[in-house]
Amino acid sequence: MALDFLKFTDENSVRVPAPDLHKQSSAILQGVGTPEEHAEVTAKIMTKASLMAVDSHGVGNAVRYSKSIETGEYTVPQTVDVLSESDTTTLLSCGDGLGFVAAHQAMEMSITKAKKHGVGMASVRDGHHIGMVGYYPLMAVEDGMIGMAITSASPAMRPALGAQARLGTNPIAFGAPAGKEKPFLFDAATTTVASGKLGLARRLGVPIPEGWAVTAEGQPLTQPPESRGDHWSQNPLGNTREQGAHKGYGLAVMVDILAGVLSGGGFGAQLKGGENMTWTMAVDISKFRPLDDFKAMMDEMIQSLHSTPAEPGEDRVLVAGDPEWEAEAERSEKGIPMHESQYDEMRARAQELDVELFI
Repeated sequence: MALDFLKFTDENSVRVPAPDLHKQSSAILQGVGTPEEHAEVTAKIMTKASLMAVDSHGVGNAVRYSKSIETGEYTVPQTVDVLSESDTTTLLSCGDGLGFVAAHQAMEMSITKAKKHGVGMASVRDGHHIGMVGYYPLMAVEDGMIGMAITSASPAMRPALGAQARLGTNPIAFGAPAGKEKPFLFDAATTTVASGKLGLARRLGVPIPEGWAVTAEGQPLTQPPESRGDHWSQNPLGNTREQGAHKGYGLAVMVDILAGVLSGGGFGAQLKGGENMTWTMAVDISKFRPLDDFKAMMDEMIQSLHSTPAEPGEDRVLVAGDPEWEAEAERSEKGIPMHESQYDEMRARAQELDVELFI
């Protein structure tokens, strides 16, 4: 969910129509040799993140990915290979290319298997960043299914009671369709906050709340560090022993097992910066009960939650996905706000690569 102090304002941002940002992101990636099909998939997922106000995973990252391709960190063109397969499972290699491409294929294969056998799962190794993890469950939701996706990463989070990072932010995303209501969409890091939020705070020049990150001595940080290192780490969800840090820690290890150990790609402490392993799952609801009946009960549950009296000082009770759906509606109409520095950076990169300017 968006944090008010990290929101772009009219004073520091430029509004750009989503289709133009999609085209610009795709053009930048194609400018460094990415095949059009792969660039389009990646641009589509980044644009969706920007529309849903998940700005840390949005279109501004096209510049960073293009530079990772130029330096050889990402292999492009890439080949996504099937390493093993059964009726309900798949193990893919991302080919050290764009993580979006393999993760998208993984969920497509999960959905296909779920249609036939009720459930489908895929694990991806040799991968990189997949953007907004919540995008992939929505692929299953669009097919009337429950979807889930997780991704592991190189160390950023300290274990509960630990003084150094050993785990990635390791987000978990889950989606389920509803009828009249918007789909349920839960997408959250297992740290107190996604690492991209620290980068966004740096870009906006604002401090971060105590509890997001600590020094190796356990002292809270209020200025987002410039780079990773042993001198600081992010906190697990829960933050302290008393507040349940073991829960975020345990969930992060669960992600490492499903995404990294199961795939053979390696767990967090074995990964280099920029490496990510992924796991997806789709569940065909109709194999359990009629889909319309499921959706009707989902509506009842969501309406029950929305009707909960709000605590003093709050207007309403939200359900996971509400802020993102509302942001998508507003930004689809008014355009996606981009920080001026990011807007200028994207235009400059397009000109540097001699590709068409769309923004």
